[in-house]
Amino acid sequence: MEVERVRGKVFEEAPGFPVQYGPDRTDHQPGSPLVPHETYRDLVSIALLLAMAFFLTAWIVPSLETPRNPAQTPFIVPDWYVLFSYGLLKLAEILPEPDVPGLFGLPAVRLTAGFWGFFLTQIPLIVLIVLPFVDRGQETRPAKSPIRSAFGVSFLLVWIFFASMYSVNNLILEKWPVIASDNVLKAFMFGPPVLAFFAAYVGLRRLGYSPMYWYRVVPLMAAFLITAGHSAFILATIWGHAEWTWIAGFLGLLTGLTLVPAVASAWLPEKAALRTTLAGSAFLIFFGLALWFTFWYYSPAPAYAVETVIMPNMHTIIALPIFSVVTGYVALRRPYSTYEYLLNECYQCGKCHTVCPVTKVEDDALGGLNLVYNSFKKQHDGVPLWTCLACDACSAVCPLEIQYSDYILEERAKIMAQPAVDGGDKK
Repeated sequence: MEVERVRGKVFEEAPGFPVQYGPDRTDHQPGSPLVPHETYRDLVSIALLLAMAFFLTAWIVPSLETPRNPAQTPFIVPDWYVLFSYGLLKLAEILPEPDVPGLFGLPAVRLTAGFWGFFLTQIPLIVLIVLPFVDRGQETRPAKSPIRSAFGVSFLLVWIFFASMYSVNNLILEKWPVIASDNVLKAFMFGPPVLAFFAAYVGLRRLGYSPMYWYRVVPLMAAFLITAGHSAFILATIWGHAEWTWIAGFLGLLTGLTLVPAVASAWLPEKAALRTTLAGSAFLIFFGLALWFTFWYYSPAPAYAVETVIMPNMHTIIALPIFSVVTGYVALRRPYSTYEYLLNECYQCGKCHTVCPVTKVEDDALGGLNLVYNSFKKQHDGVPLWTCLACDACSAVCPLEIQYSDYILEERAKIMAQPAVDGGDKK
């Protein structure tokens, strides 16, 4: 009956039932105005921060360093937040420099490395400027827009990080000569962002409880095939070398790290696949480390393998096993409760509280709190969980169509099943 009353809009004119949203709404809800409450609080916070800054500058004076030696060239880099721009300027040297003929009376120009560097540094800024004009829909959680969110993870985080790292490529090659080549650092700017995109997309899709089988099997199988093919190519080039046996064993372990998640995801149930992925990966990693230190102690073969074979190819031989283990985990793990995920979308409009028949009867006993919100946040003594009638009046009026009664039934089932798991009722 409560659901029918909601569908008939019986509560639409009830006091406190919000029906309007946005800055032009006329049914204003009670709250604290911006002025003077928030304004005074912000001004006091700003004054305290300024007082702390003045105190530190007055009493803790930084010491001056030794004068610069004019005979030494300092290692100059920009501030950390523009390191990616400096890295993109360095990357521009690998791009072609064609001549563009003049058009409409304009002189001919040459697209130099300086032009490409300037163009590349504008890409992150262009994305940030265009994004507000492109994303004009309703607010959505990352799991409901996995492609856009995965692009943000791979581009705004991973790509900019490796671009910043490439800005000090000469220092990295000097400190870690085992990397062996500047091409490896350049490959970092392209390979890891792509892998991060697929891993983030699979994880977000799993978080949103979308169909997962082919979305996890295809990238994991591709990672295994690429790793196996690249390892076979490396072994073919060093066949007959004195240390090729050890290199073959090490590459076999790395290939196995990509094989275990792929096989488990394709042919095992999800829970068994997750356990197999974690246990198999942990065993291979432990065995690989033990083999590494054993041969490092008794033979110089690992040093040769690292410096001449593995590290120059690390953008695939090292990155893909890591990608397989991480993607296998996020694609197979069970997120938190389905209904807890859905209830996270609640923006507390109050409609469920208004139509709830239990809240009307036990408003004083519940302290006037939102029955749905407090049972989800566990901010109660357990009463709302058992007083809910599962009438779905809240679900019928919810703007986000959250099925709250399903969550209540799931939580009750968990509690009732707990004594059986623990071995029976406790006396």
